[in-house]
Amino acid sequence: MTAGVSQANILRNNTKVTATIVKGDRVVQVKIGSKVMLINGASITMDVAPEVKDGRTMLPFRWIAQALGASVEWDEATQTVTLKL
Repeated sequence: MTAGVSQANILRNNTKVTATIVKGDRVVQVKIGSKVMLINGASITMDVAPEVKDGRTMLPFRWIAQALGASVEWDEATQTVTLKL
């Protein structure tokens, strides 16, 4: 389970171009190389695009977590990220 989402609710198409994540009533969709994320069909522009690196799909953690309803905080002094689901 990742950020409260089971593996069964993380869908990738056969060409690995898009990823869809479903959590409750939220459907989050991203495309490799695109900074546009869809949350229940509404477009949000991210500051970085998802990419494939060494055969693995890398998604922008903060954007995906917030799209799924989590809060993400950065503590500059301790260089620590806190995720609250």
